[in-house]
Amino acid sequence: MHCAAMNVLDPEEYNNNLVNLPIIELSLVDRNITYKEFNQGFFLLTKHDNNANIVVMQLVNLAKELETVGLTEKQARVYVASLSLGAATVKRIGEQAEVNRATTYVILDELLAMGLVSETNEKKKTLFVAEPPEAIGRYLNFLEKDIKERKEKLKTASKSLEGISRIENVDAPVVRFFKGPEAIQAVEAYNRRKATKNTIVYAISDVDEVMKVFPDILSKGPQRRKKKNVESKMFYSGSVEVPSDKSLGRTTKKLNEKAKADLSIYKDRMTILSYKGDNSTGVIIEGKEIVAVIRQLFELAWEKQSNKK
Repeated sequence: MHCAAMNVLDPEEYNNNLVNLPIIELSLVDRNITYKEFNQGFFLLTKHDNNANIVVMQLVNLAKELETVGLTEKQARVYVASLSLGAATVKRIGEQAEVNRATTYVILDELLAMGLVSETNEKKKTLFVAEPPEAIGRYLNFLEKDIKERKEKLKTASKSLEGISRIENVDAPVVRFFKGPEAIQAVEAYNRRKATKNTIVYAISDVDEVMKVFPDILSKGPQRRKKKNVESKMFYSGSVEVPSDKSLGRTTKKLNEKAKADLSIYKDRMTILSYKGDNSTGVIIEGKEIVAVIRQLFELAWEKQSNKK
């Protein structure tokens, strides 16, 4: 969390908004707060007394900020409470964070593993001290590095897994279903990944629906296909004209009725996709015989449409 993201409010305005929110009052002397910390907005001054030596920090808002970078609600509350208290016992941190003592132990163990708090002993008491906010950045950097390493390991494992997949019956068709907004992205990514060089893709599409999700599809789609020398034959509907273009390897025929779904047919695989927002559905079918039948139906429809002219 970057301290600069917190705004320093006018003390009177801030106090007027402090309704039913847990706050922490800290002595400037006790916590050795510097003016730099005030200026960054991490702490907020209030006219609590004439000496202006009391600092008020809104626990709820700070914890919410930390939730946006990946901490759970309780991790964020315990961390902020610990940061505000300095070295403190589990009991005191739990009270400040409004988390029961047993759960506070668990959360502190998690924060210890994340490098966000440290443990110390003072007068035979175990105390916990929050690391500076910069520690959160270090933790995120660690996660980023760890994810990259896991992805590299997955690449190696995927090759082995692909070798044993469908080992019992290589001719058996495979059908995969996707539901929800992610269905559109999953099917689109699949089509890009599986596009084979020097082939033809047969398609049925409603351009208006596609462009709601992929506004640049008419410019970028042909470019991607051209790189792999993939031609297309497409039935389409919609308000946008998509003319045939030999330079783009595209032949089109416009339908009089709206296409009910998006269909893409390749050599031995095909995809079906409905554009319905949160209720979108994607289907991937892999199987030479089934796809061959659908492709044959498409070609018959294409020929019939040509004969009408």
